[in-house]
Amino acid sequence: MKNQEVDCGCDQVQQPLLAMDEALDFLLNAVVINTNTHLVSLDNSLYQVLAQDVCSAINVPDFDNSAMDGYAINLKEDQVNTPGGVSFEVTDRIPAGSIGNTLSPGCAARIFTGAPIPQGANTVIMQEECEASEDGNRIEIWRPLSLDENIRPMGNDIQTHDVILRAGLQLKPQDVALAASVGVAELEVFKKLKVGVFFTGDELVEPGNALNRGEIYNSNRYALVALLRQLNCEVINLGNIKDSLDSTCKALEILASDCDLIMTTGGVSVGEEDHVKPAVEKLGKLSLWRIKMKPGKPLAFGHVGKAAFIGLPGNPVSAILFARPFIKKMQGVSVYKNQSTQVQTNFDWRRPRPRREFVRVKLDHSTIPASANLYPKQGSDVLSSVVWADGLVEIPENSTFSQGEVLNYYSLTELTL
Repeated sequence: MKNQEVDCGCDQVQQPLLAMDEALDFLLNAVVINTNTHLVSLDNSLYQVLAQDVCSAINVPDFDNSAMDGYAINLKEDQVNTPGGVSFEVTDRIPAGSIGNTLSPGCAARIFTGAPIPQGANTVIMQEECEASEDGNRIEIWRPLSLDENIRPMGNDIQTHDVILRAGLQLKPQDVALAASVGVAELEVFKKLKVGVFFTGDELVEPGNALNRGEIYNSNRYALVALLRQLNCEVINLGNIKDSLDSTCKALEILASDCDLIMTTGGVSVGEEDHVKPAVEKLGKLSLWRIKMKPGKPLAFGHVGKAAFIGLPGNPVSAILFARPFIKKMQGVSVYKNQSTQVQTNFDWRRPRPRREFVRVKLDHSTIPASANLYPKQGSDVLSSVVWADGLVEIPENSTFSQGEVLNYYSLTELTL
């Protein structure tokens, strides 16, 4: 990755043309992982990134317990695996949370799911298999009985000192529940990344205002901010700024003083009305590439002070494919790359393209594997296609195929988490 920097003012210098994988690897290798951590309560831990392994200080369960409602029985040796028709005196009743009395040989105790197995008991029979007397003092069972039926042994789920959650995990509801099950009240997590954003372009108008001829609503602002919040970032949003070099420099200086990452969409080409590129070069360091993919060129990466900088093209798909894994790795997430599955195409691809393409598709689950239907308009300006689509199909460079080709598929639901 030599000679990637574009010198300020050298608009005529040909920008490096990179394959998508090469550009993504360069970005990911440049990540400085967040090391700032703090303790949060379980209630505030959802979607945070775990900074330290969580080990259990207890066994789960911490005692042998019943797997169902029924009867705990102290089977005598001559009652094991004998023909049915065996009866037992019921001498105790053990709800969950109670400790039963020692059970004598040949006796039973009414027991409920999760209740501790009493001393002396060696099996549990579900209530549906027992015939109780009218007064409930005896039960009769008509099948052979085995030892250790329906008993969940101590440590059956988790044993003391087991690592139950690994550092780098972005916590989901089930992870929080697992921590609670071993008595952990607080978790050490990485602090949220501070991501600063601003938007340039005198043609951009905020929703709610009337459009003049030549103006458009600034949908990219809301797409990027929503994605960053979905990724659990703290967003510092300067909104639309004046489309000038001085205003752009001031915005970068404000964000660089407090942010881990600065992001913009658009404004990083070499056109004379695009001020983000010269502003970043003036205050820091910038690399600018053309990416061999559609949608998604150009891409800018650099630093302003201690803050990393990513300048994306306007299409929101670029933010998903490049910025998401960069942010995930920066957050300390252990699995940060975009994950794909495979689907078969419900369309032909007759004309080879020199760039890798990510086309918007909707899945048809009536086939195995699921098949992907292509949205008829794939232009980068067709935002409605992203709402219509379930995900993106990756079409390799210079390829042609007929319906039924199996290709990589990226779920938009997964790519926005």
